[in-house]
Amino acid sequence: MKRMLCTFALLCIVSLTVADQTHAQRDNFTPVDGASLRGKLDNAINKGRAAQTHFWAGYQFDVRPGVCVDAEFTDKHGGKTIVNGTVYDRGARVETRNLGVFLLYDASGNALDRVELYNLDRHHSFSDYPVYWLGHATNDESLTLLRGIVDAEATTKVAENAVVSIAMHDDARIEGIIEGFARNSSNHKVRQSAVFWLGQLPGSHPYLGELIRNEQESTELRKQAAFSLGISSDPQAMTTLQSIYGTINHREVKKQIIFAAFVNKDEEEKGRKNEEGVNFLIRVAETDSDNELKKQALFWIGQKAGQRSLDVLGKTVDSDDADTEVQKQAVFAISQRPKDEAVPLLIKIAKTHAKPEVRKQAMFWLGQTGDPRALEFFKEVLSK
Repeated sequence: MKRMLCTFALLCIVSLTVADQTHAQRDNFTPVDGASLRGKLDNAINKGRAAQTHFWAGYQFDVRPGVCVDAEFTDKHGGKTIVNGTVYDRGARVETRNLGVFLLYDASGNALDRVELYNLDRHHSFSDYPVYWLGHATNDESLTLLRGIVDAEATTKVAENAVVSIAMHDDARIEGIIEGFARNSSNHKVRQSAVFWLGQLPGSHPYLGELIRNEQESTELRKQAAFSLGISSDPQAMTTLQSIYGTINHREVKKQIIFAAFVNKDEEEKGRKNEEGVNFLIRVAETDSDNELKKQALFWIGQKAGQRSLDVLGKTVDSDDADTEVQKQAVFAISQRPKDEAVPLLIKIAKTHAKPEVRKQAMFWLGQTGDPRALEFFKEVLSK
């Protein structure tokens, strides 16, 4: 998963640079009248049919705080990056509050080919198809329209994007609507999308925990629920993951819980280290009876900065009771650390470890570092 650091200063610069072209683009939209969103959409469909070409119908809605969608950033070299998801700058969320839903219809106006969520402060290409602008929709109007699209068993991508659009609304009903899709949709992709977005909404951890435990559900959906808890900002998310772990028998689901503990950022986003997640990973690495799960925990510990994580890896390598494969995984995790941390410890392991397989693993990863200290070690070994 890629991490991006965005600044509000940059956001302001981008807003200024795209403002003129954005307004110019809006001027090219064709406004459509009507007594309601549904009435305006019907009028737009009639206009589109008369034009005998694919056409878009778009509208604006009330966006919930804290979301970053389709945001464009320009670096000092002129390169552009589009950012979606949860984006923080110094503990504060970057937001895009000016979003629009755009529906692409075929020339007959009977088939909905695409649903897209666009940042209205950014210029977009609409493939030279006409765009009929429906103005600002109320939450009732917009949610009714989008729920109808999901329930109509539209194509999977259309339905998935409609779920995303619903999740962006500033409305207290959103959590219930999204959970309803997660529980009841006959479209598995819609369920997965709904489960993902539940992790972005407050108070969703009880249902996500229930889903992870449910052995009647698919492995992929249970893993999605674990990941959603991992990226959740709900303060109870990590507690829920830990309480579930020991009740699960499915190894792949448990691996996903381990990964979720690694990605959980609730504490880090508040300016503190994710101690609860680190503690959980260390506990799995030290006490789990399944060596595959130990190895998984060690891998993610290796990605965590700090002396404490390095100490755990070193302790695992040195343990007389540890399985050889687990020790080799710990050596690999050490090799992923910064060179000043990794190289001295790898050299020590290569020189002194009791098991030839572990020494060989340390030597292999030393050879990948390109570090002068590793070269001196190999010269010493070859000179004997």
